[in-house]
Amino acid sequence: MNKSYSASRPVASDNPEVIAAAVRAATEELRDTLKRHGIEVSFEDIALLGHSESWDDEGTRWVEVEWDGVEAG
Repeated sequence: MNKSYSASRPVASDNPEVIAAAVRAATEELRDTLKRHGIEVSFEDIALLGHSESWDDEGTRWVEVEWDGVEAG
């Protein structure tokens, strides 16, 4: 069974540069998390999967990146 990993960041603005920076930060965090779990994957590999956006109950916008890839080993 594959383990899922994810990282998310709040987005403070509708400015495309702010959104891109949040996606970039979440992607870097996810890459680092995967590396700590022995899964070598590039930033580009994660970026190709895209991201999702959602809003929480307080109206904060979030971006999330996910990895449902193979486990270490």
